[in-house]
Amino acid sequence: MEFIVSIVVIILLAKLLSEPLRRIGIHVIVGDILAGLILGPAVLGLIYPDVSIKALADFSLIILMLYTGLNTNPRVLSEHRFKIIVTGVSGAFFTFILIFAAAYLYGYPLFTALFIAVALSNTATETVAAMIEKAGRRISSTIQSILIGASFVDDVLAIYLITLLRTLPVEGTFDLMGLAIITAKIMLFMLTVLYVSRILVEHHSDKILKLFSDPAQMTMTTVVLAFILALTARLVGLNEVIGAYLGGLAVSRLKTVRDPTLLGVIRVSELADELRVMLESLFTTIFFAYVGLNYNPLAQPGVLPIILFTTLALLGKFVGCTLPLLASRIPRHEVVLIGIGMGGRGALETAIILFAQQYGLIGPAEYATILTVMLGTAIVTPILFGLALKKYQHKLI
Repeated sequence: MEFIVSIVVIILLAKLLSEPLRRIGIHVIVGDILAGLILGPAVLGLIYPDVSIKALADFSLIILMLYTGLNTNPRVLSEHRFKIIVTGVSGAFFTFILIFAAAYLYGYPLFTALFIAVALSNTATETVAAMIEKAGRRISSTIQSILIGASFVDDVLAIYLITLLRTLPVEGTFDLMGLAIITAKIMLFMLTVLYVSRILVEHHSDKILKLFSDPAQMTMTTVVLAFILALTARLVGLNEVIGAYLGGLAVSRLKTVRDPTLLGVIRVSELADELRVMLESLFTTIFFAYVGLNYNPLAQPGVLPIILFTTLALLGKFVGCTLPLLASRIPRHEVVLIGIGMGGRGALETAIILFAQQYGLIGPAEYATILTVMLGTAIVTPILFGLALKKYQHKLI
């Protein structure tokens, strides 16, 4: 099938599948991935993940990471800073330990078990945001802040882990020196970008906002910045996604400008809206459909590993996120909602498994297993969250 025709068919089927899912609170990326699965080699065999579709998917991932960084709100993170960091780290760590132990004991090789655990330890910010939007005023600002903030912490951890993929060789040895060097590079790169962006925003915010006065120029400047940082990250031996993410994070600093007119917040919000339209109309659909297209029809993921990892993925997040919050003054029903809400997976998990497959760190069967678990959590989590809201509706605001 020709490239343009393939893109049109992917978009049409993805939108057809996504709309019913959106109405019941399930994120549209599930429909996008299913569209790729149906059209790809796994089912109909009409479209294959060729070079042209891969190039567009790679471009889409850069825009998606830019948008993720742009939506990071420093003020939200600072309001419940300690609870957010502890919740995010504890949930990711507890889930990682459970899944890694289960995968290794089940018989997966060490590095395969490691990457299964890495891929399933992150919470998808986009899934959390969709659940919060659907819940509306039924949940408190505390629940919203901790859910969004902890998922942002998970995003940062996932970006770090994606970048570490290139340091782990396939032949079964672990280079601690290489790990230390790449970690130092990541920290130095992140601190440099964040420091320079802070200086620019503090001393030249008026010039930046003037540059951003035109919507088209604002969007183009931000996208170019993201690609420059992505290229810089690649040149210093890191993964491109960390550069794109930091590009969005740097621009999001305009939200912190002290201005009674809130011009910085308005400009960043307008930019985020522009990118969201681009993503929802084309880029996220193409990226997640590409993930589905890569599902190998010859792969035979076992039913038992899928059930085991799905259960542990949800349980690990629930226990890991709720345990530290039980010691706080947050009402128990809100703690339960936070623990359930942190269970969904999404964009970064798919990026992790794509990279891992490209680097030969996992095979088609592991790719299919992780993708199935990710889809399962993305579907089950909003349903469980909705049931919990009904149960505790008399206690909520």
